[in-house]
Amino acid sequence: MKHSAVLIAGGGMAGLALALLLRRHGVGPVTLVEAADLSGSGDPDTPSFDARSTALSAGALEILERADVAGALLQRGETIAEVHVSRRGRPGVTRLRAEEQGLARLGSVVENRWFGRVLLDAARRDGQIELLAPARLAGLTRQRGGYRARLEDGEERECALLVAADGARSRTRDWLGISARHRDTGHDALVANVRPERDHGGVAYERFVEEGPLALLPMTEGRMALIWTGPRADVEALAGLDEEAFAERLAGRFGRRLGSFSRIGSRHRYPLVLTEACAQVVPHAVVVGNAAHTLHPVAGQGFNLTLRDLASLAAALEGADNPGELARLEAWQESRQADQALIARASGWLPELFRTRFAPVAHGRQLGLVALDLLPGLRQGFARRAMGMGGLQQ
Repeated sequence: MKHSAVLIAGGGMAGLALALLLRRHGVGPVTLVEAADLSGSGDPDTPSFDARSTALSAGALEILERADVAGALLQRGETIAEVHVSRRGRPGVTRLRAEEQGLARLGSVVENRWFGRVLLDAARRDGQIELLAPARLAGLTRQRGGYRARLEDGEERECALLVAADGARSRTRDWLGISARHRDTGHDALVANVRPERDHGGVAYERFVEEGPLALLPMTEGRMALIWTGPRADVEALAGLDEEAFAERLAGRFGRRLGSFSRIGSRHRYPLVLTEACAQVVPHAVVVGNAAHTLHPVAGQGFNLTLRDLASLAAALEGADNPGELARLEAWQESRQADQALIARASGWLPELFRTRFAPVAHGRQLGLVALDLLPGLRQGFARRAMGMGGLQQ
């Protein structure tokens, strides 16, 4: 029976990124099990690599550089030179600029399908990464020193460390006996690619409007990635508008700083169901990515937080004779608690803070935006947290 140091259930962005980071730290061999067919030469067709784009922070790009994939990603990524945060109908704007941080970019926006292709190509080049796809786990057996995983075709694999990276509704997490809390927020995210009349200039916009947070992220070819969240009924109504009416509604909420929106791509809706695993480690197993935690998309911190988790885990396992040792895994989980808690709280309260109309809160909120824009020290501290460079991404 074939034995791996690490077996990863789930070959999406989190699973592939972890496999590459583990190999850079000398951990292997690594087996990766993915239900989708990854045998083609084009962009992988998995739920993880869908129509959305990912805003990678400067800190996330540093991590991906360690995995030797940042250069390829940036070939089709668009630089974020500035972040502009505002609320419709209120004074006060916060601007975060790359030049203030002494950086070439605050981050980059990469389409998920390209992201998947780059990660997959890198994994294929590593002889110590075994890709089993399409393949599914059919069950797990805890044994001395790790797990025995049974595949649906009857084949079996043994591993010292099992990683559940198979999404928010993870079967692997369930088999490990780890429960999870799922909270349907009653909100959806509407995602589409749009083209503004004027050049975006590398500016990423986060604007709080009546329906909810509206983000426009710079993309290649003059496009922008729209992520507009709000109550399910409001988002359903937006999705039902014809293209002309939708473009006019978007320009009305966003403002005319980029002119009108001449082209609207296919619109997709995603329910915002927040997931939190009740534990992230058990002996010889760990839960990562959306199987561990999902966040509100405001500020685009979800996958950036996951990358910090993965980089820290890979570093913690370097040189380990037994990568599934519980004490080592618990030390890793403890090291990540502060960062995870901070980002979860911020992602939860930001939409609520900007939605409230209670006068003292609304006034303080606007003063906060003005202060951030006028005081470089405050702005730089906020920017470094948002970029994953606040010292918590070990």
